[in-house]
Amino acid sequence: MGYLRELPAIGRDIGSVLLLIGAATLLPIIVGCLYQEWYALPWMASSTAAMLGLGGILHLLPKNTKPPRASLSISATAVIWALVGFLGCFPFIFAGMPFIDAAFESMSAWTGTGFTLTTNLEDWPKTILLWRSLMQWIGGLGIVAFMLTVASRSGLVTQNLYRSEGGSESFMPSVIATAFQMWKIYLILTLIAIVAILLTGLSLWDAVNVAFCAIATGGMSIYAVGITHFDNLALEMVLIPIMLAGAIPFRLYYIIYVSRSFREILHDRVLHMIIGVFLLVSAVLIVELSVSGMPLVDTLREGLFMAGTVVSSTGFQNTTFAGWGMAPILFLSIFLLIEGGQGSTSGGIKLNRIQVMFEALGWWFRKTLRSPRAVVPMRHDGKPIYGKYAEGLIAKSLLLILLYLLLLVGTLIVFLHDPYFSANLANTVYDLCSCIGNNGSSTGVVGPLMPDYAKIILFFVMWVARLEIIPALILGWGIIRGFDTQKGSKKRG
Repeated sequence: MGYLRELPAIGRDIGSVLLLIGAATLLPIIVGCLYQEWYALPWMASSTAAMLGLGGILHLLPKNTKPPRASLSISATAVIWALVGFLGCFPFIFAGMPFIDAAFESMSAWTGTGFTLTTNLEDWPKTILLWRSLMQWIGGLGIVAFMLTVASRSGLVTQNLYRSEGGSESFMPSVIATAFQMWKIYLILTLIAIVAILLTGLSLWDAVNVAFCAIATGGMSIYAVGITHFDNLALEMVLIPIMLAGAIPFRLYYIIYVSRSFREILHDRVLHMIIGVFLLVSAVLIVELSVSGMPLVDTLREGLFMAGTVVSSTGFQNTTFAGWGMAPILFLSIFLLIEGGQGSTSGGIKLNRIQVMFEALGWWFRKTLRSPRAVVPMRHDGKPIYGKYAEGLIAKSLLLILLYLLLLVGTLIVFLHDPYFSANLANTVYDLCSCIGNNGSSTGVVGPLMPDYAKIILFFVMWVARLEIIPALILGWGIIRGFDTQKGSKKRG
C-alpha cells in the first residue's frame, strides 16, 4: 500500500494545474462577453467548472510530509495531460461534435498535434475558437511549465514533473526560475509573431489565433480550409520563420536575452541542424515537385512552406498533396517523426537525439580505427565525454528513438487490417508519422470519416507521443503495481 499512500500528494499537484488551467479558460469567456456571444458562454463555462471543481477537490487532499517517489511524480504528468484532454472537450461537444470526436479534438489541441475532426468550423462562436487556439498555446510550452510559474515550492515533485514533460530542459539552476524565463520568452515571441502577421494584412482576430497556433507549433486554424483560407503568400512566408522559431530550444533565446548578443548561439549545433534540415527538405521537395510538372511558383511556395511546417512540427499546410507523388510524401514522413529541438514547443523524437546518434557513429568509427588500448572520448556538442556518461547518453537517445518507431509500427500494423487505411499506404504512413510527431499535417486519412476505434487509438497515441512515451509507460506500470499491492495487502489481511 506504500505506493497508493503517496497518491494524495500527487493529487494536490494535479489539482493545482487544473485550477490554473481553469483560470485560463476565463479568457475565452471574457472574449465571448466582448463579442456578446451569450449563448456560447455556458458551453465554455462547462470546462471552466469541470477544471476548477475537480482541481479544487484534489487541492483539498492532505499534504504529504515526505516527497513521493520520482516515478509517481512522473506519472502525474501523464495523468495531467489525460485529464485536460477530457475536460477540455466539453465546449466542442456543445458545439455539435460527438464525444469521441470532441475528445480527439481536445487532445489534438493540447498536444499541439493539430489534427481536426470538425466539419462546421465556420459556424463555431469566437469563444470556442479562441479556446481551441489557447489550448494549443498553453500546451505548446507545456502544461507543467504553466504550473511551475506559480509553484510555491521546488522539490522532488516539482522537479520530476518538469523533467518528465517531453521537450523540457533547464537552463537555470532553479526549475521555477527556468519556467518564469520560458514564459517571458514565450510571450515575447508570441507578441512578435502577432505583429509580423498583422503586417501581412490579417485582422487582429485572425492574427492572434494564427500566432497562437504558429509559435506553439500547433497548426490548427479557425477556418475549415486552414491557412489556404487567406490565400496570402506574404503570410505563408512570414509563418515559416515563426514556425521555426517555435522549434528552436528556448535555452538559445535565454542566452540571447542574457548576453544581448547572437554571437554565442551561432555555433550551436542543434540550431545548425534545424536550419540544415529545413534547407535539405526544402531542396528535395522543390526538385521532386518540379519533376512532377508543378509550376515553379507553386513548387517554391509549397516546397518551402511544407518544409517549414514539417521540420517545426507545426502542421499548417498550404497544399492538399494533389499532384504529389509517393516519394515526397514518404520522404516528409521521416522528418515528421524527428521535428525540432529539445526544449522547444515541437514534438517528435527531436533533433538532439539524432545528433547524439551521429556523434555515437563517429565515436564508434574512431574507436575502431585507433589502437584497442587508446582511450577515445565521444564528442558531444564539441566537448569530450567519457565512459558511462557517453554510454548512458547514447542509450537514452536510442531507447526513445526505438520506442517511437515501435509506436509507429504497432499502430500501423493495427490500422492496415482496415481497408480504410490499407487503401493508400503512403498517405496512411504520412498521417501516422504526423500523429506520432505531434505535427498534424494530413493527407486526408485522419479526418471525420475515420472509424471511431481509430480515433480512440490516435487519442492515446497523441497523448503518449507528447509525453515522449516514458511517463505513460511509468503510469501504466504504477497502476498495475498499485493494484497488485492492494490485492496482496487484502490477502495478507
